[in-house]
Amino acid sequence: MQKQKGGILLNTVNNLKLTPSQEKLKLSIEVLQTYITNAKLSTTEMAQYIEMTKKQKERLVSDIYFKDKKRKEFYICSDGRIKSYAPQFIAANKEELVDKLYKYYFDNILEEIYRKWVQHRYKTKIVSGKTIEEDISIWNRFIANSEIATMQVVDIKPKHLMKLFQSWTGNGLITRKAFNNRKSVLNGIFRYAVLDEIIAYNPITSLPCNDLKYKVPVVKKKAYTKEERSLLLAYLNSLEPDAYILAIMLAFYGIFRIGEIKAVSWDSTNEDIITIQHQLVEERILQEDMKLSKPQRILKNPKGNPYYSIRTEQLPPEGVAVLKKMKELNPNGKFLFMHEGKPLTTDSFNRRLKKYCKEIGIPYLSSHKIRFTGASMLYDAGVKPIDIQPLLGHSTLAMTQHYISQRVAERDTSEMARILA
Repeated sequence: MQKQKGGILLNTVNNLKLTPSQEKLKLSIEVLQTYITNAKLSTTEMAQYIEMTKKQKERLVSDIYFKDKKRKEFYICSDGRIKSYAPQFIAANKEELVDKLYKYYFDNILEEIYRKWVQHRYKTKIVSGKTIEEDISIWNRFIANSEIATMQVVDIKPKHLMKLFQSWTGNGLITRKAFNNRKSVLNGIFRYAVLDEIIAYNPITSLPCNDLKYKVPVVKKKAYTKEERSLLLAYLNSLEPDAYILAIMLAFYGIFRIGEIKAVSWDSTNEDIITIQHQLVEERILQEDMKLSKPQRILKNPKGNPYYSIRTEQLPPEGVAVLKKMKELNPNGKFLFMHEGKPLTTDSFNRRLKKYCKEIGIPYLSSHKIRFTGASMLYDAGVKPIDIQPLLGHSTLAMTQHYISQRVAERDTSEMARILA
């Protein structure tokens, strides 16, 4: 974005004041870079365009860098390397130094680093598509329009970040969890910038975030009670079965993830044993314009470390009955649970679950909370956490502890009163 002020064009993306000739030169470089990337050029032509780009970059960088400096040459170190000051960079030769300065002036605003960070994680698949989708949403809602988004990343100081953090939290506007979700996106961007040698340290690490005031979180129910579970299963049994009804029932007879149920296959030889080998998820593909495509079905390993998440579970007779009925409805499907010839979707699963909860007058909890229900019921019945852990597919016991602490039955206050008498 540009604004005219006198005879100067303000490049408001990075706060540089470019003259009309500098702006024209910058545009020429961008056109050349696009042409080199997309055009079909001979080796000779490619070399010519690359050389033109280098010369124009050097001219533009020199124009900007030396404008307010008495010395009109870069410094040469004792070991032969080339050095600049304010901003300070060292490179093996002048061409590399010019390239670093050009990136500093035009490529390393926070928004650009964010784009590179997202693209890097998407290509390397170090996190799930769902995580990337959530991070993009956080950036767009809470960071994209902030002051720091258009600042050079090297110029962002702890005071700038603290100002943003205080605008988020105010006098207890959001919970610590909501704050940490936002902060983790910035933390990831700055860590990427450190590893890419754009900045020397992550400015977030020095911030006193404990001094911020957070909203006290409302304790939310994370599991169905045994009574609610029984009511829902009884109601589902009274309905004409289809894939969604049977999938909801199976979820309550085990402690599966919904994606695992969608991808399940079943061998009736060992009818009460179900093997979790895959999950079927709906993920969006990252486009070149940083927008996400429509959801696409992807078959992948179960969530987490495959050593733990690929597992077997033994079903009760009621669960086996669900599998048999589903096999009758879909004897030759690619997946066992298919509705009208198509795999199930998580959104439709949850819409059905919400509908049935409303019809019998119990609070709706999402499909993932069914896992909390099953794990907490096992723990409530005396099963040890270390024996529940492999059923959940968790790699650590700490993860399991989060799932088994939900109340699934009313407290017996009379028993406590008797003990304290």
